Amino acid sequence: MKKPRVRASSYVTRTGPSGLELLVFHYPSRPDQGHHVPGGGVDPGERPDHGAVREAVEETGIAGTLTHAGLVGTELGHYTNGYPFIALYFHLTTDEPRNAWTHTMIGDPTAWDTGLPVACRFVPLADAGPLLRTSWLDQSRYLVHLAPDLTASGQPTR
Repeated sequence: MKKPRVRASSYVTRTGPSGLELLVFHYPSRPDQGHHVPGGGVDPGERPDHGAVREAVEETGIAGTLTHAGLVGTELGHYTNGYPFIALYFHLTTDEPRNAWTHTMIGDPTAWDTGLPVACRFVPLADAGPLLRTSWLDQSRYLVHLAPDLTASGQPTR
Protein backbone atom coordinates (compact mmCIF):
# COMPACT_ATOMS: atom_id res chain seq x y z
CA MET A 1 0.00 0.00 0.00
CA LYS A 2 1.31 3.44 -0.96
CA LYS A 3 1.69 6.01 1.83
CA PRO A 4 -0.79 8.94 1.42
CA ARG A 5 0.57 12.28 0.30
CA VAL A 6 -0.21 15.12 2.71
CA ARG A 7 -1.74 18.15 0.96
CA ALA A 8 -2.27 21.62 2.38
CA SER A 9 -4.99 23.70 0.73
CA SER A 10 -6.09 27.21 1.57
CA TYR A 11 -9.30 29.15 1.56
CA VAL A 12 -7.84 32.65 1.22
CA THR A 13 -10.44 35.27 2.08
CA ARG A 14 -10.68 39.02 2.32
CA THR A 15 -13.45 41.48 3.00
CA GLY A 16 -14.49 43.23 -0.20
CA PRO A 17 -17.32 45.49 -1.33
CA SER A 18 -19.73 42.52 -1.51
CA GLY A 19 -18.66 41.03 1.84
CA LEU A 20 -16.41 38.00 2.29
CA GLU A 21 -14.53 37.06 -0.91
CA LEU A 22 -12.55 33.91 -1.74
CA LEU A 23 -9.43 33.62 -3.89
CA VAL A 24 -9.82 31.10 -6.73
CA PHE A 25 -7.77 30.36 -9.82
CA HIS A 26 -8.06 28.47 -13.09
CA TYR A 27 -5.78 27.50 -15.98
CA PRO A 28 -6.81 29.45 -19.12
CA SER A 29 -5.06 26.84 -21.29
CA ARG A 30 -6.79 23.94 -19.48
CA PRO A 31 -10.47 24.83 -18.98
CA ASP A 32 -11.17 21.14 -18.28
CA GLN A 33 -9.36 21.55 -14.94
CA GLY A 34 -12.00 23.89 -13.47
CA HIS A 35 -11.41 26.38 -10.65
CA HIS A 36 -9.33 25.68 -7.57
CA VAL A 37 -8.17 27.09 -4.27
CA PRO A 38 -4.39 27.01 -3.74
CA GLY A 39 -3.05 23.72 -2.48
CA GLY A 40 -0.43 21.08 -2.97
CA GLY A 41 1.95 18.67 -1.37
CA VAL A 42 3.56 19.37 1.97
CA ASP A 43 7.35 19.07 1.71
CA PRO A 44 9.19 16.56 3.93
CA GLY A 45 9.75 18.15 7.35
CA GLU A 46 7.46 21.09 6.54
CA ARG A 47 4.57 22.01 8.84
CA PRO A 48 1.28 21.74 6.95
CA ASP A 49 0.22 25.29 7.94
CA HIS A 50 3.49 26.61 6.50
CA GLY A 51 2.93 24.50 3.38
CA ALA A 52 -0.49 26.12 2.96
CA VAL A 53 1.06 29.59 2.84
CA ARG A 54 3.87 28.45 0.52
CA GLU A 55 1.41 26.83 -1.87
CA ALA A 56 -0.80 29.94 -1.91
CA VAL A 57 2.17 32.09 -2.92
CA GLU A 58 3.57 29.59 -5.46
CA GLU A 59 0.24 28.94 -7.12
CA THR A 60 -1.26 32.44 -7.15
CA GLY A 61 1.55 34.93 -6.60
CA ILE A 62 -0.55 36.61 -3.93
CA ALA A 63 1.24 39.71 -2.67
CA GLY A 64 -0.93 40.61 0.33
CA THR A 65 -0.17 39.56 3.88
CA LEU A 66 -1.43 36.06 4.69
CA THR A 67 -2.68 35.37 8.23
CA HIS A 68 -3.78 31.98 9.54
CA ALA A 69 -7.38 31.86 10.76
CA GLY A 70 -7.51 28.13 11.51
CA LEU A 71 -7.89 24.61 10.16
CA VAL A 72 -11.39 24.14 8.75
CA GLY A 73 -11.41 20.59 7.38
CA THR A 74 -9.61 17.38 6.55
CA GLU A 75 -10.25 14.91 3.77
CA LEU A 76 -9.03 11.47 2.75
CA GLY A 77 -9.13 10.74 -0.95
CA HIS A 78 -7.43 9.43 -4.04
CA TYR A 79 -5.92 11.24 -7.00
CA THR A 80 -7.17 10.22 -10.44
CA ASN A 81 -4.10 7.95 -10.68
CA GLY A 82 -5.30 6.04 -7.61
CA TYR A 83 -2.67 7.31 -5.15
CA PRO A 84 -4.08 8.28 -1.73
CA PHE A 85 -3.93 11.74 -0.18
CA ILE A 86 -4.78 13.45 3.07
CA ALA A 87 -5.88 17.05 2.48
CA LEU A 88 -5.86 19.69 5.20
CA TYR A 89 -7.91 22.81 4.47
CA PHE A 90 -6.73 25.99 6.16
CA HIS A 91 -8.42 29.39 6.31
CA LEU A 92 -6.05 32.25 5.53
CA THR A 93 -7.02 35.92 5.48
CA THR A 94 -5.36 38.56 3.35
CA ASP A 95 -5.26 42.24 2.59
CA GLU A 96 -4.45 41.59 -1.11
CA PRO A 97 -5.55 44.75 -2.99
CA ARG A 98 -5.85 43.19 -6.47
CA ASN A 99 -9.21 41.85 -7.60
CA ALA A 100 -7.78 39.75 -10.45
CA TRP A 101 -4.35 38.99 -11.93
CA THR A 102 -2.38 36.46 -13.95
CA HIS A 103 0.49 34.50 -12.40
CA THR A 104 2.89 31.87 -13.72
CA MET A 105 2.73 28.75 -11.55
CA ILE A 106 5.99 28.01 -9.74
CA GLY A 107 7.05 25.13 -7.52
CA ASP A 108 7.90 21.49 -8.16
CA PRO A 109 9.69 21.31 -11.54
CA THR A 110 8.19 17.86 -12.17
CA ALA A 111 4.56 18.96 -11.60
CA TRP A 112 2.34 19.12 -14.67
CA ASP A 113 1.28 22.71 -14.01
CA THR A 114 4.66 24.33 -13.22
CA GLY A 115 5.20 27.17 -15.68
CA LEU A 116 1.56 27.43 -16.72
CA PRO A 117 -0.22 30.76 -16.45
CA VAL A 118 -3.09 30.88 -13.97
CA ALA A 119 -5.88 33.43 -13.79
CA CYS A 120 -6.50 34.45 -10.17
CA ARG A 121 -9.49 36.39 -8.86
CA PHE A 122 -11.56 37.03 -5.79
CA VAL A 123 -15.21 35.96 -5.96
CA PRO A 124 -17.99 36.51 -3.43
CA LEU A 125 -17.89 33.59 -1.01
CA ALA A 126 -21.56 32.84 -1.71
CA ASP A 127 -20.69 32.28 -5.42
CA ALA A 128 -17.64 30.08 -4.85
CA GLY A 129 -19.29 26.70 -4.17
CA PRO A 130 -20.25 25.76 -7.74
CA LEU A 131 -16.87 26.92 -9.08
CA LEU A 132 -14.93 24.58 -6.78
CA ARG A 133 -16.58 21.27 -7.72
CA THR A 134 -14.60 19.29 -10.31
CA SER A 135 -14.96 15.73 -11.54
CA TRP A 136 -12.47 14.37 -8.99
CA LEU A 137 -12.31 16.91 -6.18
CA ASP A 138 -14.88 18.99 -4.32
CA GLN A 139 -13.00 21.91 -2.78
CA SER A 140 -16.27 23.56 -1.75
CA ARG A 141 -17.13 21.20 1.09
CA TYR A 142 -15.67 23.34 3.91
CA LEU A 143 -16.83 26.78 2.74
CA VAL A 144 -19.60 26.59 5.32
CA HIS A 145 -16.95 26.93 8.05
CA LEU A 146 -15.82 30.32 6.74
CA ALA A 147 -19.08 32.18 7.23
CA PRO A 148 -22.04 31.31 9.43
CA ASP A 149 -24.53 32.46 6.77
CA LEU A 150 -23.63 29.73 4.25
CA THR A 151 -25.26 26.32 3.97
CA ALA A 152 -23.24 23.10 3.66
CA SER A 153 -23.57 23.39 -0.15
CA GLY A 154 -21.81 26.77 -0.09
CA GLN A 155 -25.02 28.66 -0.83
CA PRO A 156 -26.17 31.61 1.28
CA THR A 157 -28.98 31.10 3.77
CA ARG A 158 -31.86 33.39 2.98
